[in-house]
Amino acid sequence: MDAQRALLDELMGTARNLTEEEKKGYREIRWDDREVCGPFMVRFCPHDLFVNTRSDLGPCPKIHDLKLKESFEKSPRHDAYVPRFEAELAQYCEKLAMDLDRKVKRGRDRLAQDVDTPSPGPISAEKSEQLSVLEEKIKKLLEQIETLGEAGKVDEAEALMRKVDILNAEKTALTQNDKVSLTQEKKMALCEICGSFLVANDAAERTQSHVSGKQHIGYGMVRDFISEYKAAKEKKREEERLAREKEAEERRKQREKENDSQRENEESGRERDRHRERDHEREKSRGRSGRVSMDGERGFAWSNSHHRNGRDWDRERFRRSGEMPRDRARGRSRSRSPVRRGRK
Repeated sequence: MDAQRALLDELMGTARNLTEEEKKGYREIRWDDREVCGPFMVRFCPHDLFVNTRSDLGPCPKIHDLKLKESFEKSPRHDAYVPRFEAELAQYCEKLAMDLDRKVKRGRDRLAQDVDTPSPGPISAEKSEQLSVLEEKIKKLLEQIETLGEAGKVDEAEALMRKVDILNAEKTALTQNDKVSLTQEKKMALCEICGSFLVANDAAERTQSHVSGKQHIGYGMVRDFISEYKAAKEKKREEERLAREKEAEERRKQREKENDSQRENEESGRERDRHRERDHEREKSRGRSGRVSMDGERGFAWSNSHHRNGRDWDRERFRRSGEMPRDRARGRSRSRSPVRRGRK
């Protein structure tokens, strides 16, 4: 019947039986609505684990729909909503686990108390009859001892008291044997998974029946999911930590690279400055050498010019006065009196 209803919902929609008026205010349920159970979408709903058991949580107040779950798994937003739904499920499971751990603790305390002070159980008819006989004998002997004590027969009274002690020992032995056998028969154990009490050394069939029961399997799923969720969360934190360390290491290397580049640029700048200083010094040295050379040439030119200017001044002075230096006059006279060769 449910399969047919699901087939009709798939073919005709969930609003197929609504009237036109009802369809006007009808809204199609989607997997991301608040009315839909998120844990059921991503894993399981705890309300479905303990149906008809002592730990039954009752029906889930939210919608469980396999069609919506299939739509969620095919949705492009699936990966974005998985952490959200898993966190919701983990919160619910941790609450169940905390309640269960308190129950297990109470069970341990109860077992420890039962071991320390075993509760008396019903005594068998045979042992009960034996105890009655012993108590009757002890009672009669005590009456005789009292009578003998009043009569002053101390020795006889002491002999009867020794018989009373023997009968009391037999009575204690019967009681202790019964308690030991009762304790061995009813020795209990506690299941750490679901908190249920079990009979120790019970038959394999009953133990297997417990392990395959809804309550044991359900709490096993709850505990397994919590362990898996915490491990995944821890792994994610570790990956994030390693990513941060890697990013910090990359930033450090980038800073070192930038610092090395800056130092290289500064060194190159200082080297260029040293080259410019050397070039400047060479230019200054060449300038000083050029000025010395030019000064020497100017001195030589001034000396020659002064010498020429002096001769010119003397010639001008003698020209104006009509006198000539003797040496020059003689030289001129000699130069102006050519020797006439071949003439006498």
